[in-house]
Amino acid sequence: MVLRRLAARRPHVLTIAPSPVSPEDLALRLAVEAELARRRWPAAPSPADTDVVLVLGSPGPRLAEVVRSVWATVPAPRLLAAVPTAGEVRSVLDDAAARLAGGGDMTSDCDVGRQHGRSADTGGAQMADLAFYDRDGLALDAVHAALGPVLPHWPAGMVVHATLAGDVVTDARAEVLDVPASVGPGSRGRSPLGPDRTRLDILTRVLGLLGADHLAARARVLRDHDPEPGELTTFGRRLARNLPLRWATRDIPLVGGPVEQRTVEERVRALARALGGSLAPPARPTPEKAAQAMIGLELGAARLALAAMDPDTTLGAGPVHAYAPPGTETEVTHHRH
Repeated sequence: MVLRRLAARRPHVLTIAPSPVSPEDLALRLAVEAELARRRWPAAPSPADTDVVLVLGSPGPRLAEVVRSVWATVPAPRLLAAVPTAGEVRSVLDDAAARLAGGGDMTSDCDVGRQHGRSADTGGAQMADLAFYDRDGLALDAVHAALGPVLPHWPAGMVVHATLAGDVVTDARAEVLDVPASVGPGSRGRSPLGPDRTRLDILTRVLGLLGADHLAARARVLRDHDPEPGELTTFGRRLARNLPLRWATRDIPLVGGPVEQRTVEERVRALARALGGSLAPPARPTPEKAAQAMIGLELGAARLALAAMDPDTTLGAGPVHAYAPPGTETEVTHHRH
């Protein structure tokens, strides 16, 4: 009982959000992140470490299937909560804390997305779902993985179908769940966040992946509030001069990015130096270009590159089927947590 009450005070939260195809979707994600930070509720790194699964907005049929798949792997006591709008974030989290203190949900049922009337084919789109194929009967020489959409600091609603040789990405294809292949030309760069908040949103993800929690928290505060004059410039200079940050990102290439930003280090420094400068929003690639830039990188570096590029998932990426080698009749599925 004591442990249950302690867990209810600071539950680990796994957030599942659709691609922000509308300003309301984006506002909801930001409101949830800000409120979780205010309450000091940590983000869950995996379903196994989750107390609360928080579903944002209205998931489409494929993302709803991902929610059900993830929920099935969360150990009890647990809680599944939906946040329809930004105005309901605090009340939903208050209710979640109370219900979790009372024991949470001990069952294994999940009704999210049942209104669609069918179980959608996820195409392997779960949390780093790994399918191993042993082609020569001697060694596991390839790993075909669907990365996302429920990973920390990962673009909402995006899945990368990747082939791994060890930890190196040798092939990658992008998919955005429940978003058409294209929402029309001219939509890129129209984020309602504005230039500086967009840069801070990208920096928050990169810094979070690097484990620079204090810097990530500062970037998030500046993103979510109205900074005082000079605060953005000061923070940007601090990041641009941060030697550990530069060393951690300097050798990670960005293929297909802006010409002047050939590495993650150069991308991060450009984002930091532009803070408070009234410059145009940063360029954001399509999901497919961002996925292609992951090829040749070790998995951790590939995730940093993806976070730094911040692909515009509102453009969609079209349907992509999970890879299956010719003649493969069975597969063994594992979960990387």
